[in-house]
Amino acid sequence: MKIFLFVLCCIFLCGCGNSIDYLTIRISDFDLNDYTQEIAFLESLFETEEFKNIGLHHLPNNTDTNTKNQQPAFFIEFFTSWEYEISNKDLIEIIISKKYFIPSDDALAQRTNTTLDACLNGTEKIIQIDELQPPFVALRVDGKTIGDEDYPLIETTGIKIKIDENIKVNKTIEAKLNLLQEFLKQIPKPLIQPMPQPIWIASGGDMMLERGATELLLQEGPESIFGATAQLLKSSDVSIVNLEGPISLLGERARKTYTFRFIPEVAPALRDTGINVVLHANNHTFDYGEEAFLDSLINLSRAGIGFVGAGVDIEAASDPFIFSKGNQTVQVFGLASFPREMNGWDGVSAAAGIDRAGMLHVGRGGREMLKQKFSPDSINVVVFHGGTEWSLKPDDATRELYTDLIASGADLIIGTHPHIVQGFEWVNGKPVFWSLGNYVFGGMGHIEGGAYGLFIHLAFYQGKLLYMEPYPLFLNNIRTEVTPAENLNLFYARSRELRR
Repeated sequence: MKIFLFVLCCIFLCGCGNSIDYLTIRISDFDLNDYTQEIAFLESLFETEEFKNIGLHHLPNNTDTNTKNQQPAFFIEFFTSWEYEISNKDLIEIIISKKYFIPSDDALAQRTNTTLDACLNGTEKIIQIDELQPPFVALRVDGKTIGDEDYPLIETTGIKIKIDENIKVNKTIEAKLNLLQEFLKQIPKPLIQPMPQPIWIASGGDMMLERGATELLLQEGPESIFGATAQLLKSSDVSIVNLEGPISLLGERARKTYTFRFIPEVAPALRDTGINVVLHANNHTFDYGEEAFLDSLINLSRAGIGFVGAGVDIEAASDPFIFSKGNQTVQVFGLASFPREMNGWDGVSAAAGIDRAGMLHVGRGGREMLKQKFSPDSINVVVFHGGTEWSLKPDDATRELYTDLIASGADLIIGTHPHIVQGFEWVNGKPVFWSLGNYVFGGMGHIEGGAYGLFIHLAFYQGKLLYMEPYPLFLNNIRTEVTPAENLNLFYARSRELRR
């Protein structure tokens, strides 16, 4: 615990039978730049009527208080400590400010955690949470994050009021002391802000629930197909997947090489898993035509799952899924743009229009619709389905699209469709995951890269990426498994290649 003196002088001048009480501030040796807010806060109290009612008068800081008529009566000790260090004996302190600190590192340093010892002994550089800037992200501290009840890096500044040892205590001084203490205890403390509560976003990539996955999900529960990511889906504020096919028994099969659809019971099962929004703009949502597509939207709505990039018209298809927490809001948007399939099917044919149901498609005004709905007061997330399948990095058209969306207000873009994990990149200071690859997609193991995916667990605070925690996935047929962290090496290597 760091202790420094911030001297509050109360001076008694006696004359004509009256006592006049003065107060001034003297600063002992410490870095004033670290405590400018606290000093300004205390000085502002000297101008309030409540303080003047105590009967104290403020003298300028440089007033000479060494004369016989200006002997300090009170002084204030300031204590700076980590909140977890405060014990019962310290409760007589009056806490006037809290600061929230984080250790940080480059997002591509392959680190998500550190120790409290490393933070305290100088091994880690720690900063206040609002100082975090790309390309850096925060690290957990012994597994704890900002927002956890027992997060350790909370710096408190408190004060104790004491009577100078050279002053003879009398009832008048004791009364002034009690009044001053009570005043400082009761006064609102604007520098004590509630602990930051980040918004946690979890996302997997392409999810296709045929080939036995639906039966397994309904019979054995979420962990049977989502593995360890099931808990992350459940505990996050916003959990997103790309749903590769309609949830419907209606419609007729389209003339395509691969078609998928899922029984209506899948929708409540996904909601129970923790998934609260799906991207429904992709090359499989119209596998059974418009009838199944619209029925799927109904089934998702009934289950309480939001859908993005899809709707009864282009206006609805461009509407976001909205989640709010405290004074923070997330808007999730969906968008699609993928090449014509070899069988001749073109996604543009399923694009939403003014009076037409469908998906929000870049080729039919989707980009412009999203740009109009981004809000500077929200975290704007775009989940995109497009790009080139089985490519190791984004193509030029996708890069141009993402760059334009970010310039227009997008704060996070998550890519799907290539079926292979691509890298992470900061684009104009905003995080981009070019492709998460497959999440649940049985039958992909025979294609190189198809049996691997990336699950991301992200925290945002005040519009910025705070924590970035990627998980490497292995698709063991229809069962998805989280694998050891060293399997992220390829993801990070591809990310570093994009930085060059």
